[in-house]
Amino acid sequence: MEGFDFLNQDTGLEYCGGDEEIYREVIEGYLEEDRRAELAGYYEAGDLANYRIVAHAIKSTSLTIGAVELSEKAKSLELAAADGDEDFVRTHNDEMVAMYSDILNKIQEAL
Repeated sequence: MEGFDFLNQDTGLEYCGGDEEIYREVIEGYLEEDRRAELAGYYEAGDLANYRIVAHAIKSTSLTIGAVELSEKAKSLELAAADGDEDFVRTHNDEMVAMYSDILNKIQEAL
């Protein structure tokens, strides 16, 4: 799909059965489900259990649209939160949020 070259479209289309219309709908839904405020709230509260849940959601939905690098970063934070590794979460959260914001901004521009 034109305009979405920042995503691994092969991966995204694979999750959408090769249907570009469905893929576009999934991308639009991803944009609408911006989880940054929710993630920030749990991060600031030090609530690793709920932070993990949101990181898991970002990991899964990012992979579904083909944002593979973001998905991998979210996965590392999900696992760290599950292990109670607050230092890792504090060290890497901002990088993941910046990647997430970048993807959301690029999707907004492409639509």
